[in-house]
Amino acid sequence: MPDPQTAFIDMEFAGIRGTRQGMQIPIEIGIVLHEPVSDTISFFGRAFSHDVEVELWKNVTNHVGKRVDGHRRAFNLSRPGETLPDEKIRLNAEGIRRAKDAIAGAHADVRAFMQALNAKQIGTLVFFARRREMETFQRARVSTTGFVIRDLQGEIRHQYSLKEDVSLDRMSLVIGFALNGRTLSSRHFSYRIPEKFRYIIKPHKAVGDAARMLLVAQEFRHFPDDFEAGVKDHLREYEAQKNHGDDPQTG
Repeated sequence: MPDPQTAFIDMEFAGIRGTRQGMQIPIEIGIVLHEPVSDTISFFGRAFSHDVEVELWKNVTNHVGKRVDGHRRAFNLSRPGETLPDEKIRLNAEGIRRAKDAIAGAHADVRAFMQALNAKQIGTLVFFARRREMETFQRARVSTTGFVIRDLQGEIRHQYSLKEDVSLDRMSLVIGFALNGRTLSSRHFSYRIPEKFRYIIKPHKAVGDAARMLLVAQEFRHFPDDFEAGVKDHLREYEAQKNHGDDPQTG
């Protein structure tokens, strides 16, 4: 029997337009499977398509990973390439019913996606801030019984007795995360990206964030001294930036 694989899992979420982010829907899921003995990886991802209008917020960060701005884009989840006009709307009863149907459909998509991975000999599920993904699995009736469940963000906070959680964007700076189109890399690791995934392996896309999580976990586990030094250097720089205000050149 092959060795159990580790699944690094990320989901992206958007707010249903007209609910002031009160109703949320998963819009994509990405998984990177890591086979520990051969140190090989494989990618799996799916974007969900439903006839519902959503608002997606993207953070803008500066050179130390501090959020300095945010951009909102509205679109129909069945036509993600078309941006809708920026206008305030409020859902009526029919709109809320359609939104609930779309959310139920996305949850069914999550369940089907995870069931398709049942044959992959997965032993561990790794998240970065696991609450939303675990809640979604529960609502989608995806059983996590029998798996080792890890929250990488929580492990890092506990390991270094940090006052607050550190974002994946900031951890990516710590490990020197880089993309060059064909490979993704950190200070000590590099993996090839299959051609069909190259256009979606980027930060804040589900498969891209799952890949960043893999590299953070690898550096955290295999090069703990370098990782700890990197975290401490980053925290010093981050605190100095926070205390002295943002550099005008970096936003």
